[in-house]
Amino acid sequence: MTDVSSDDDQNSPEPAVSDGEINAEATAKAADEDRLVQPMRDTHFDFQHKVFSLPGAFFCADPTSKDPVLNITLGDLKAALAFPTIQESFQIEEGSHDDRLLEVVEQGLAYVKQIRPGEQIPGELLDGRASWSVEERHRKLAKGRLMMQVASSVKGNEIIVSDADQLEQLLDDPQTQARMKAAIERIAARLKITEKAEEIVQGRIDDLAQELSYIEALRDRFKHIGKIETKLGKLTTVYRTDRTFCSEVNRMQGLIRKPLREYDMIFDQADAQTGDIVGALKDFHATVQFIRKIRDDLRAKLLEWEDLLNGWDHIAMERSSQMEQLQKQTYRFLASRFIETTVWKRG
Repeated sequence: MTDVSSDDDQNSPEPAVSDGEINAEATAKAADEDRLVQPMRDTHFDFQHKVFSLPGAFFCADPTSKDPVLNITLGDLKAALAFPTIQESFQIEEGSHDDRLLEVVEQGLAYVKQIRPGEQIPGELLDGRASWSVEERHRKLAKGRLMMQVASSVKGNEIIVSDADQLEQLLDDPQTQARMKAAIERIAARLKITEKAEEIVQGRIDDLAQELSYIEALRDRFKHIGKIETKLGKLTTVYRTDRTFCSEVNRMQGLIRKPLREYDMIFDQADAQTGDIVGALKDFHATVQFIRKIRDDLRAKLLEWEDLLNGWDHIAMERSSQMEQLQKQTYRFLASRFIETTVWKRG
């Protein structure tokens, strides 16, 4: 018997293709589309527009205007594009993903000097953590200072010790160690911690010391600004026959004293925050937030100084064109930020 196909059979759809017969091209296309619609990471500068993926592209603050710019290279052409130019030229719509990320870039440049597309967003903007690291000696100094405050709180006269060598000697003293143990027990009682009291109090001290280690690192670097003041005094001897140069240096010495006083006051605030160690550990989260605010403010100020500090750290104290160029650069920096102005009003 011969099978005869009906009209319905001829018009019926083709049988479904098995999994193994799926077209490879269609699979690749679907994978590409899937990559395109994947959600952007909230922790990284994941820009979508192709301009941000140009080789070597990075963000920084413009040296003159201090506004954020995108630096790109096209062949022999190097350009620094201001954000309004980027938004207009490449149709970055207001409120879009890239537009919001540009706002984050502007905030992030307060904590780092450069940002490259694809990098992680600075920790200061994500969860408050610092986006830069400290040396072990800064952690050790911060921990030592806190432990001395703990030990001295037993007698009710907390002391603040800044000298690393003195700290090490005091912490090795058996009497100091005995006072620390007694103080931790006393602090636990004040905080009404009954279970694992020593472990919990010591943990808070360790966490607080980690936060303060950034203050110690900043304190260490800010001392180099004071070294500039010292070197300016030496320059008046090196250039004693150049009256114009010496006159400018004298004015610079007056200008630099203002930020030095300001920064000393900020560090005093940070020290005072843990002056009452019991209060600092009791209101632990508020203490950490305050320290981080000071840390971030100081970090932003330090970034402005870094180029000058690097110059003064490595220059020889002798007559040279490099020295004269650095002196002029420093004078412009100080005069643009710290010059005293007087507003005269008609009587």
